Amino acid sequence: MGGERDAPNPVNLTEFMDSTSWTLQQKLVLALGALAFMMDGCANQILGVAIPAILAEWQISKAAMAPVAAIGLAGITFGAICGGLIADRIGRRWTLIMALLLFGISTMGAVLAPDPFTLAIVRFFDGLGLGAAIPSGAAMLTETSPPRRRAIAIAIGMAFIPFGGFLAGVLGGLMLPVFGWRSLFLLVGAAAIVTSLLFVLCMPESPFFLALRPERERELNKVMRRLKGPIASSSRFFDVAPTYERRKFSALFAGRLRLETISVWLGFFFCLLATYSLFSWLPTLLHGRGFGVASTSFIMGSFNGGATFGGLLSGLLIQRHGVRLPLMAMTAIASGIALLLCALPLDPAFPAPILLIFTLLGLLLAGVHNGFYTLSALIYPSELRATGIGAAAAFGRVGAIASSFTSVIAMSFEGGAAYFGLIALALIAAVWSVKMVKLPAGAPLLAR
Repeated sequence: MGGERDAPNPVNLTEFMDSTSWTLQQKLVLALGALAFMMDGCANQILGVAIPAILAEWQISKAAMAPVAAIGLAGITFGAICGGLIADRIGRRWTLIMALLLFGISTMGAVLAPDPFTLAIVRFFDGLGLGAAIPSGAAMLTETSPPRRRAIAIAIGMAFIPFGGFLAGVLGGLMLPVFGWRSLFLLVGAAAIVTSLLFVLCMPESPFFLALRPERERELNKVMRRLKGPIASSSRFFDVAPTYERRKFSALFAGRLRLETISVWLGFFFCLLATYSLFSWLPTLLHGRGFGVASTSFIMGSFNGGATFGGLLSGLLIQRHGVRLPLMAMTAIASGIALLLCALPLDPAFPAPILLIFTLLGLLLAGVHNGFYTLSALIYPSELRATGIGAAAAFGRVGAIASSFTSVIAMSFEGGAAYFGLIALALIAAVWSVKMVKLPAGAPLLAR
């Protein structure tokens, strides 16, 4: 009798996380996740920043670097799929640590590459780590923040991906003319390795991942005491009972998830086709128009600087208006700017308006990118969240891979009209994919 009276009542983890304050420890996890995303964005962007210098040193054509960029993006694609599946099996924490360590070592390894073939191999392994970091990191931020704060938490974390790209642009402008492109890879790779070691010491496991595993109840209580403060050791937390078979990739297409999965995949595809056309090949286009290495790096820095604020702005808009309306509006405006660039001359004698335009375009594209990640994090349940985010991001990387070839073909035409026209068409298709999303009446408010 006494034992029954003393037995704790099970506590719904989602309701408990939302009923208490957003603690300092939870915000620390957000800061750590943002740091991981910053490393990811910086390591991802440095190839685009370094391509003009690599072309000059190795005396090769732009087309010779297309396979290098494409193979790196293929690595990111496989990394996103595998990273999501692994994170739903062994946990978000160790998946994120291993991803950081892998792309840190591989980024440093690029220093030793003597030719495009070797660099392509190194970038593939680099991409595996870069791709795996995103779904595990996004799932971690989703599951360690109060539900009512998840959209802004994801936005803050994801904003540090373009901030990392901004940092790569600034570092490129400062280091490339003096130390060469290898110094950039060496510095960023070393920073990623140090970050992975920091995560071993400071990053807890996701409580929602642990709640689905009754045998890890003691660890869950320990994590909850760390995140939320005093929690009785006998507390019993549970997540909503899984409605999908855990760890099954095919569950992404079960029932109501089928249309949502297809829609989000297409949205990611066209979003990243447009984004990586700019990330990877805009420096080369600008260099061909007479822009120097330093000025090209600073333009890319302004693009990524705008993207940093765009991610935060989209989080605030999504928090207030849901995903659909802000996502469609930002995508439509970005496509309009891309169409404007089809007719606008890019003159190195007038850098100020070019900086402004690409800052705005970076802001909008980051908002679109963040919107699709937020939507993915909200529509999938805990047992499929990392897998769902990783699969969507991976399909998006197919668009990024395609951009390596479509951009080179578009730039082969005189002027930039075909190049920017390609970006505009991709963004128009992304708007259409958002309209395809049909959420049920009981979907969370933020996903509407």
